[in-house]
Amino acid sequence: MVDNVLWIITDDQMRWTLSRMPRTRKRLVGKGAEFSRGYAAVPLCGPARASILTSRYPHDHGCLTNATHTRFVAQRHDRDTVATRMRAAGYDTGYFGKYMNGMGRDATYVAPGWGRWVGSSVGNRETVNVDGELRELASRQAVERFAYRKLRRFVRRHRDTGPWFAVWGPTAPHAPYTPSPAHRHDFDDVQWDPPALNEADLSDKPTWMRDLPPQERAEMRRLLEGKLEELQDLDDQIGRLLALLRKTGQLRRTWIFLVSDNGYLLGEHRLVHKEQPYEESSGIPYVVRGPGVRPGTRRALVSQVDLMPTTLDIAGLDPDAGRDLSGRSMLQPLRTGDWGRWRRRLLVENPDLGWAMLREGSTAYIEHHERGEWELYDLESDPHQLESRRGADVTDVSRRLTLLRQARGKELRAREV
Repeated sequence: MVDNVLWIITDDQMRWTLSRMPRTRKRLVGKGAEFSRGYAAVPLCGPARASILTSRYPHDHGCLTNATHTRFVAQRHDRDTVATRMRAAGYDTGYFGKYMNGMGRDATYVAPGWGRWVGSSVGNRETVNVDGELRELASRQAVERFAYRKLRRFVRRHRDTGPWFAVWGPTAPHAPYTPSPAHRHDFDDVQWDPPALNEADLSDKPTWMRDLPPQERAEMRRLLEGKLEELQDLDDQIGRLLALLRKTGQLRRTWIFLVSDNGYLLGEHRLVHKEQPYEESSGIPYVVRGPGVRPGTRRALVSQVDLMPTTLDIAGLDPDAGRDLSGRSMLQPLRTGDWGRWRRRLLVENPDLGWAMLREGSTAYIEHHERGEWELYDLESDPHQLESRRGADVTDVSRRLTLLRQARGKELRAREV
């Protein structure tokens, strides 16, 4: 029987917070591959989701701000996504939860390729779109619960049928934080004092950062508490979903991918939010569980753009049929454990803010190409990016980065090795 595929895309989740989700760690991470070097194509919600759905980097799809939806549709990117290809291959498809930013003015939109559509929008927090019909619910939490119930019904309906491909997009742990009463006080005493919090010396950072005021430590701690408590609710839901897959006899033939759209800065380098190239923002949780995947941590450089080609490969499709994808299929190395022919370097970018980053080995090279500035870190000796190596010769690494951010498809993949 052909395998099912489930994507779980969280919202604003830092990579390290997986350690605070016990059910997910035991039943998903512990049974699959966790990537310690998983990255967003761009650390911003809407553009990242455009990259996930199309296996294009932002400089290719051109959706650079969180007003993503209108531009995405205008360029007809929605006509060739992982959903349209999987649907054409005979998969039943379903989307449940947050899809893309900027859909508030197009509330009845149903993206092509999805046989079942239960979409929510940041702009309409109490509204859910069920196959083009709008329903008003009591709260954001009610919308979240509704989408989750519909996902469970979709999974249950396929007990004896298949194959299917589904995406679940919970908004956790995105602000405002509204954990359930069961978890509202789970992290009341959490402490927050990472090495980069309110970094004392910003002289090695871009000029625009050097006069940033320190962030209020208590506020950063409060935001962290909200995130961790919301993640407990998500942890419960993931646990119940895995139990349902097992109960219906589908778990052994279902691939599960867990990623986030981006990470989040909570006062590191005096920054709050996302969009920036630092590990806290651009690094994301990245987990794959599936048939034949050996449990353990992988150090391969992986990106959101790899989700689509891997999923198409699972379905027995050529990922490059019709259009070259910029991501790579992980299917073979996931099954064999041999990552020797995988990419050596990886692009992360934010064209809207004029920066791009090259990750290669332990190196993180950040080029602010519109400002003529750069940063260079060795993440083995300086994992918190506290001291850029200002005296280094960056000629070669800058050239490699430039070539990557000007390429797409097979050309980009060739430049990664």
